[in-house]
Amino acid sequence: MSQKSKRAVPRTDAVTRLARRRATKIATEGRVALVEGPANSRLFVFLVGNYILRIDQVRRALYHGDLDLALVGEVIGAAGIEPGLRDAVFREKHEYFDKIVGIEDLRSINSTSIAIATGIPRETVRRRIKRLLKLGFIVEKEPARYVMKPGILLDPRRQAAFALGIDQTVQFINELLENGVVRWEPARRARSPARK
Repeated sequence: MSQKSKRAVPRTDAVTRLARRRATKIATEGRVALVEGPANSRLFVFLVGNYILRIDQVRRALYHGDLDLALVGEVIGAAGIEPGLRDAVFREKHEYFDKIVGIEDLRSINSTSIAIATGIPRETVRRRIKRLLKLGFIVEKEPARYVMKPGILLDPRRQAAFALGIDQTVQFINELLENGVVRWEPARRARSPARK
């Protein structure tokens, strides 16, 4: 595999950790599963494309038309909160956006890690970080390490964007179900041990 193709689908330690860890709050009664057949059906690709378009319109509005700026800012935000979300007490305290997560509770990230996670060239990441600092979206917690500015997510525009993003995500999941692309699969019950 060439170096270029390796960068096309970045795989970071954070992504690997997230893929391995299921931090579910409650046991589920089942899960959504792909319907048998090609996972790259035309309908699936169409629905995913429409969903991404709707979400990117919201992101573009929040980040002055710059999706690279959005991605860099969102990676900084996700990296900052990810360790806390593995802790039940932290999750309960910060379940909703009505409380500010203090800077001391956020993990910082540097431009190299962001470049690796996003596939965006490091110099482009550095320019976007400078812009995010100037806009007041992020702060430098340690030299060359950044976190989302505490309280920035309480901004009414961001709150409206989150609500719209959640609505769009629910709409997307329902479109997949309604069009038969995915189905609900009840959880398999564990067999009780045989009695002697």
